[in-house]
Amino acid sequence: MAETVGEASRIDPVRVLGTVMQLRKVAYLVLGVTCVALGTAGVFLPLLPTTPFLLLATFAFARSNKRWHDWLLNHKYLGPYIHAFRDKKGLTVAQKVRIGSSFSILLVVSMLFVPQVTLKAGLAAGWLFWLIVLWRMKTAPQPAAAQD
Repeated sequence: MAETVGEASRIDPVRVLGTVMQLRKVAYLVLGVTCVALGTAGVFLPLLPTTPFLLLATFAFARSNKRWHDWLLNHKYLGPYIHAFRDKKGLTVAQKVRIGSSFSILLVVSMLFVPQVTLKAGLAAGWLFWLIVLWRMKTAPQPAAAQD
C-alpha cells in the first residue's frame, strides 16, 4: 500500500512542462490581443502609440498562435504599421503629422501647468529637439491600404 501512495504522489515532469508551455501560450495570446486592442485605439487617440503595441502583439502572437500572427501581419490597416517598421521604411507624412501634433498638444498643456520659467524653457527645448528628430526621420510612402 505504501508503494501505491508513493507512486501516486510522484510528479511527472513531462506533464508539468506541457502545462507550463500551455500557460505560456495562453499568456502570450492574451498579451497579443490586449496589444492589438491598444494599438487599434492608438490609431484614433492622439497620445496612445500604435506601432509599439502592434510590434509587441506581433511578438506575442509569434510565440502563441501562428494563425493570429499571420492575420496581424496581413491585416489591411494594421499590417502596414508593422511592415514599415520591420522593413525600415520610416514614417509616413500622416504619421509624422499625427505624432508631432499630439506631442505638441501634450507639451503645450504641460507648459500651462508648470510655474517655473526654467522648466518651461526645458520643455520647449525638448519639444524643439524631438520635432527636429521627427522631421529628419525617413519619410515612407503612404501605404496602399491607407490610400483607399
